Formats: sequence, C-alpha cells, structure tokens
Amino acid sequence: MVISILAGGLGNQLFQYAFGFSLARQLNTELRLDRHLLESQWLAKLRNYTPRTYELDAFAIAQQSASLYDVARTIGGSLLPGRRAVILRETNSMPLLTFGAPIQDVLCLGYWQSEDYFKTVANALRQQLTFQKPLSDQTRLVADAIVDHPAATFVHIRRGDYVTNTNASQHHGLCGKLYYQQAVNYIRERVPNAGFFVFSDDQSWVKRELGDLFPSATYVEHNSGIDSWQDMYLMQLCRHAIVANSSFSWWGAWLNPATDRFVVAPRQWFVNQSKQIIPSHWHSI
Repeated sequence: MVISILAGGLGNQLFQYAFGFSLARQLNTELRLDRHLLESQWLAKLRNYTPRTYELDAFAIAQQSASLYDVARTIGGSLLPGRRAVILRETNSMPLLTFGAPIQDVLCLGYWQSEDYFKTVANALRQQLTFQKPLSDQTRLVADAIVDHPAATFVHIRRGDYVTNTNASQHHGLCGKLYYQQAVNYIRERVPNAGFFVFSDDQSWVKRELGDLFPSATYVEHNSGIDSWQDMYLMQLCRHAIVANSSFSWWGAWLNPATDRFVVAPRQWFVNQSKQIIPSHWHSI
C-alpha cells in the first residue's frame, strides 16, 4: 500500500495524489489518501497554516482514505528489522524510487511539486483527473466562451494568503506587475488574437493595478470557496496560459494535454529557493 499524506489546497493535493498514483503503479499496489493532517484545524492554527479541506472530490478518483491504523502500521513497519515499510520524505533532489527489499507499504510525506515525479504516467493520470461535480450555469457560460475562442488564454493572479499570511508571504512571495507585463507581451507576440480570461482571489486589486494590461479581458469572478475548483476547470479549457507561482494554476495549465500551446510561468517560484517546478516545455520569466 502507498499512503499519500495530503496537505495544502487543491493544487498541492493534486501533486500529492499524482506522486502517490505514480508510485503505487510502480510498486503494483493500491494508493490510499490520508486526510488527518489536512483536516486538523488545531494543527493549522498551531503552525499558522491556512486551514484547508479535502478537495479531490471534484475529480473522478476513487482512492480509499487511509485509516490511522494504516498510518501507524506503516510507521511501525519502517522501524522493524527487514524494513518491509518505508517513510519517504521529500528532499531538494529527486529521490531514487527504488527499494532493495520487498516493500509492502510506503508513507509519502511532502508536496512533490514536479512533473518529473509522474511524467511516465501522465496519460493515465489525466484520465483519472476528469472533473465530475456539476458545473454552475455561470461556469457553463464562461466555458462556452472559452471553447468558442480560438486563442483563449487564462491569466491567474494569486494573492489571498500570499498577502495576509506571513508564513505564506515569506515562502512564496508575489508575482508583480512586471511579470504580468512580460508574460502578456510574450503571449501577444505569438498569439496576436489572444483573448484573456482573468482568474484571481482579489479581482478588485487586479482591475485597479493590472487592468491596463488586458482592457478587454473577461474577469471570472463567480467562483469562490467550495466552488473554486470550477476556476481550475475553466483554466484547463484555455488554449494558452499565464500562471502565477501557485500550484492551483500550475494544474490549470497542466491538465490541458495540448502540446502546441504557450504556457508562461514565473521562473522564481519560491522566495528563498531555487527549486524549479516548471515543466521544460513551458516558458519561464
């Protein structure tokens, strides 16, 4: 059994699911998802995390939840002679996912924010990650507009806890106006008829500070809270993409399998880390 410990918002949960999905296939075993850390409001408050909920139910995946017994058994098995279980922690480098003994259980701790972890199963993963929840009428209208536009391009501006939460701000930082100016110019040079669809958790700030970059854009403002996944659904319909340093829009771009498209992403994803999570065929600024 592979147990993937979930933490963070929808984008991070997708990375953790994708890593576990790939590893379970490699080991020819089942994947289970642990939600105890994710749903602990006490721990979120103690460590100054943004409280989160399980959001993978937006997709047509049917993995079982890991029980506390499953987690405890795996931890115990990793300590016994013969080590038939492994606790796999994310490091700054790719782990060697090969095991010298017949491993029965693996507990995965980390965010696993790289396509390299699951590139070999990308097609199978995309088949799993199809949206299953019903769409709102407003989302359907925007979806029709995106599909009808031959050069629909989404722009994602992430603020939210990147502004209000000190830990998040110091870790992630913010993509500024210069980044979006350069990204929009890059797209327009290659796609003169680009139509921009703007997604943000702070649209009033975007209109005030960035509105001049895309004056005729469509601002998607109706999805929030438990309906935020519908923004990702709309993003993956777009032909081209400008993502923020956010795992949410990373997946909004990645879920579209088209290869003849332009995706722009920030080169500096984290404030004090050089870790690169951008796929090689995306353009970084």
